Amino acid sequence: MKMKISLRIFLLLLCILRIQIVSSAQSVDSRFEKTFSIAELQKDFIVLKQRYENNLGNLYLYTEKRILDKSFDSLYQNIHPMTSLEFYTYTTPLSSLIKDGHSNLYPGKGEVSFYNQQARFFPFAIFWSEGKLFITRNLSEDTSIAEGSEIKEINGMRAADVMDYLLKRQVRDGYNESYPNWILNNYFREYFSYHFGHPENFKLKVSNGNTAEVEINIKALSKKQIASNYVGRYPVPYAIMIDPVNFSFVIDSLTNVAIFKIKTWDDNKLDHQIEEAFGRMKAAKTENLIIDLRDNQGGNFQPAILLLSYLLDSNFEYFKEIKSVNKNKQGEQRLKTESGKMLGLNQSKQNSYKGNLYVLINGGSFSNTASFCSKIKFYKRGVFLGSETGGNAVVFSGVFGLKSKTILPNTKIICDNSNYQLVVTNLDQNTGHGVIPEYTVHPDIHTILKGEDFVLHSAIELIKSKR
Repeated sequence: MKMKISLRIFLLLLCILRIQIVSSAQSVDSRFEKTFSIAELQKDFIVLKQRYENNLGNLYLYTEKRILDKSFDSLYQNIHPMTSLEFYTYTTPLSSLIKDGHSNLYPGKGEVSFYNQQARFFPFAIFWSEGKLFITRNLSEDTSIAEGSEIKEINGMRAADVMDYLLKRQVRDGYNESYPNWILNNYFREYFSYHFGHPENFKLKVSNGNTAEVEINIKALSKKQIASNYVGRYPVPYAIMIDPVNFSFVIDSLTNVAIFKIKTWDDNKLDHQIEEAFGRMKAAKTENLIIDLRDNQGGNFQPAILLLSYLLDSNFEYFKEIKSVNKNKQGEQRLKTESGKMLGLNQSKQNSYKGNLYVLINGGSFSNTASFCSKIKFYKRGVFLGSETGGNAVVFSGVFGLKSKTILPNTKIICDNSNYQLVVTNLDQNTGHGVIPEYTVHPDIHTILKGEDFVLHSAIELIKSKR
């Protein structure tokens, strides 16, 4: 499915660049304040454009080639002298135009490392929901600011305008907005600094819902100080964050419910843990299984396939098709159908689990996690609760046989390389969205502040209601 986008709309998107960028008053490294010439930036842009055209199998999946070509040409022709971060801001609107979630752009590694160690940042954790920006963790030096307060303005800019500006520069799969929202809810501090710099202070306009809006001045803090404040004020959540357990498993004998929590598929112990868990479930005669895949951004296919083999009672496909980028004599991109061991049927386990299945998802359920969920949905095996997966339900891109990154020669901006198109079900069924839950359950600022897992609680209540 293609979406027709006029060049005018794309250029209007670029006009957002004229929003006033907050300048940094902090000490900086001259290497990262260098203004690159037009010729240097044009060279970088050509490398970036060729990286898309030569590798990305989903390049024209949502935006027609003629529109994308005009957009590339317009960006190229309007290049002017910029620093590396200014050029990063200039090019990242391509992410929301191309709409491929695996085509990330990042500032240079050295630049990010320097600022992480030397600069100061926005000292709050935030939650963006339904057009409002809330404080969930106060990590600033002013402890009087209450969690749950709504931020109306940041340094003279409406919070909604700041979020719109940043959201337009995030990757996403198709028309899905859940992944870019998830990114900023987890990494707002970083992306704000990439695009708005490192001011010494933040002038905020906030409201706690009970009083009129007030203006406050907050000192920016180093990441080290922010982390220290987190540990001192919110010790348990932070301890979990910095020492994550990838796979957790529990059987509640009172409700006869087993719960898997899988944070990533990239874990060499995961196969063994899955097999052991199903053995324990069989011994306990568990009737209900909840698999929590929220915030799982993907990873290795094999553990996901193994888990499916324990859930399905017949052999199954994991991928329908795999295609690579090929070019004809005219240099036009063509997709070549591949063969390989990831295609074809996978065997289900003879002792596969026959009980009820519930899967928890959100905008951080991305890439291979969305593929796994899509197969559960395709084979009508389970019930989903939460919010739309960040990853696409039908098609996404991947990297095979290439270096995983391309580094632009002058600005050192990092580009993910995605050179394969992975079709999970049927491409003609692609709506540009992820797996949609049967039960939409959104946490709100109140449940977040209480530390309640509203989505998991809803799943437990659903199981109880079916007894």
